Amino acid sequence: MATDLLNISSDARNTLQIVATLIVAVTFQAALNPPAGVWQDDRYDPKQNCTVVPGNLNNCTRLAQAGISVLHTRSEIRYGIFIFVNTMAFSAATSTIYFLLRGSPFRTETLISIYCMNFAYGASVGAVQPQTPTTWTLLFVALFSPYIFRLFSHIIKSHKVAREQDVPQGPPVFQRGAC
Repeated sequence: MATDLLNISSDARNTLQIVATLIVAVTFQAALNPPAGVWQDDRYDPKQNCTVVPGNLNNCTRLAQAGISVLHTRSEIRYGIFIFVNTMAFSAATSTIYFLLRGSPFRTETLISIYCMNFAYGASVGAVQPQTPTTWTLLFVALFSPYIFRLFSHIIKSHKVAREQDVPQGPPVFQRGAC
């Protein structure tokens, strides 16, 4: 088994790439089709006697909008938790894929693909969730957290290595008769 500069065997690297790719696929699919699905048509308040005419909903109260997550309509907190952890898993997996492919001749193409995939994920989640500042804030925090954690981890590790190199290892050793 060959190892690379990161001390990861090629077998371990391949296994991690497969697992991360599966996580990306599953979480992307879950974002497109959230638990309980999406509303297939608009739902209006049955207590009101309203006539739905396209372009004129003045006397109707919409309870649910077609294409919006059923889970969000029924429980905003559960939907928020679901989308936050799903997005964290998606982002952590894409970050892992990028990390494992560092040093590859296709590093730039991989980075572009990951950024595009993250954008597509955000757009697809945005299509099935109501457009509120809170939902978008949660989405962006979850999407960028793994990258920020990796950055802070790298900074802390760099400072730790620098401090270890600056620490003297003991008093200087003088040789007799060196003059």
